[in-house]
Amino acid sequence: MAGDCLIYCYKGTTGGEIDPLWVDVAMWRFVLSAILGFIGMILMIPAYLSFKKMIDESCGKVLRLFTIFMGIGVVSTGYLHFALGSLLPITYKLIVNLGGTAELAVGVCEQWSAILTPVNLVLIIFLCFEYLVHFIATVSGKLKLPRVMCLVGILGAFAIGMIWKLIFKGTAVEGAYGAFESMGEALTFLTAYFYWRKIKTITMKGK
Repeated sequence: MAGDCLIYCYKGTTGGEIDPLWVDVAMWRFVLSAILGFIGMILMIPAYLSFKKMIDESCGKVLRLFTIFMGIGVVSTGYLHFALGSLLPITYKLIVNLGGTAELAVGVCEQWSAILTPVNLVLIIFLCFEYLVHFIATVSGKLKLPRVMCLVGILGAFAIGMIWKLIFKGTAVEGAYGAFESMGEALTFLTAYFYWRKIKTITMKGK
């Protein structure tokens, strides 16, 4: 989330894939954002393993298979954060700072986009399995947790993000709404926390 805010929170952002205002944003913000993206990915891995174990113990073969695809998405989030958020502004600023024209910077960024878009799309689809597995597992009742927990994650984060965008529209912090997508990704793992806490409670009562 912090990485997303570093990328998207600046006055006058156009919201376009290639923003000429990048030239006015400090380079360290884009570099630090990329670093934070990889740190976030590392922190998500143990959460994913706990989530996968929960699904393996409570759900059928299809959802267990889906968690494998989900895992590919999770371990690629550091790359995705860099490719989708930091690569283009870093490239743009480097070219302009070295004396290149804005047109050249845009052209190189467009080339990067053309090359990486298919790869990014596949990895994003894998990452979406996280939300699919979470939604099916909670709504089906297989986790024996309140079904309202299906709202935790991408649905809740999207709703909060839209409210944020409406409140701060036209300001420098409007772009922070995109960070709620990252928050939604992380909050899906809360389901595993409540699941294992429930299992622990049942085990303690059994003793």
